[in-house]
Amino acid sequence: SPHSIFAVINFSKFTKTLIISCRQAGLLTRANHDHPSKTSMKGFVLLLALAAACCASLLAALPAGDPAVPAVTKPLKAEALISGLEQKVFEDLPPVLVQLSNLPASAAVWVEVVRGQGVANRRGKTVESKFFLRKGGAGVLSVPGIHKACRSEGTWTLRVLMSDARGTTVLSTATFTLQSEIHA
Repeated sequence: SPHSIFAVINFSKFTKTLIISCRQAGLLTRANHDHPSKTSMKGFVLLLALAAACCASLLAALPAGDPAVPAVTKPLKAEALISGLEQKVFEDLPPVLVQLSNLPASAAVWVEVVRGQGVANRRGKTVESKFFLRKGGAGVLSVPGIHKACRSEGTWTLRVLMSDARGTTVLSTATFTLQSEIHA
């Protein structure tokens, strides 16, 4: 697995660095100058203990489970955050934006309005909306069509919907009221 290869490469670099450091500190000395590959037993035992400790910590950092079986990650749930309608009661509608995250690459997103509240089962009127930024699984959607669709007084619900291979999902809703005069 990539984690195991990474650990072996790092362990190999660490071992080389450890040998050089031990030699510089005088802990690893050559026991016989005629045979440069022989080292003192004290230095060898110390080097072996340090390498074992390092190897154990590297292995502990690897993900648990069978390395032959890739980890399955649950897809993130797509989300939509509607901004501009937080005030809930309006004489004139403000600009409305929708911030989207975790969108599947092939997902279609649109906005509907429905007269009333608690309108989960009623079909809404699709309103003009435009992506002015969409990159990867994120995006920002402008909803200029809300001003044309919601011209009369009353309670309205705005819904952000997404359709992908799994079906159509309501990502977010916001209920607001239009009235000609707002009394403070």
